[in-house]
Amino acid sequence: FNDLPTVAILKHTNPCGLGHGATLAEAWEKAFATDRQAPFGGIIVVNRRLDLATAQAIAEIFSEVIIAPAFEPDAQALLSKKPHLRLMVNSETAAPAPGIEIRSCVGESYLLQGGDADLVSTASWKVVTKRPPTEAEHAALLFGWRVVKHVKSNAIVYAAHDRTLGIGAGQMSRVDSSRIAIWKASEAKLALKGSIVASDAFFP
Repeated sequence: FNDLPTVAILKHTNPCGLGHGATLAEAWEKAFATDRQAPFGGIIVVNRRLDLATAQAIAEIFSEVIIAPAFEPDAQALLSKKPHLRLMVNSETAAPAPGIEIRSCVGESYLLQGGDADLVSTASWKVVTKRPPTEAEHAALLFGWRVVKHVKSNAIVYAAHDRTLGIGAGQMSRVDSSRIAIWKASEAKLALKGSIVASDAFFP
């Protein structure tokens, strides 16, 4: 998500809200609106230099970590007053992640696999519906697909072109993940009409 100012809120390695905006503060409002309860004690990641306006909005809730490419001095000064909050700089010069992931399995066996570092692109997409998606729907599909890639286990994401509306994850049944996503959107008073739905596997 490098094209626009973007904020992602993570909890237990799952995104619980993500938004684009003309500014980071606007992106924060969209991300936070997805779920105003789950971000408590979470990790906030931004893709632009964190400014004071965004820092002031973020400071209204308790968070554990904020990751940004850089922090404006006044934003850093404000956030440094919050106890137990860690500010981290996501350096572009950091060493890339290794190409191979190693996971332990049953007994003394291991799984070696390549990391999924592919960026989502519409170039390889094939429209299989009678009506092709509109430009706005196409943008929402790309946004939702980028997000659902990072949601763990039976992932369902309802999204617009610039924000998540409901996220369901970690359920044994994908139907239950969808129900959770719909319930979350309802709790947040976010309308799902006209939204897209992304799933990390087949739709039941």
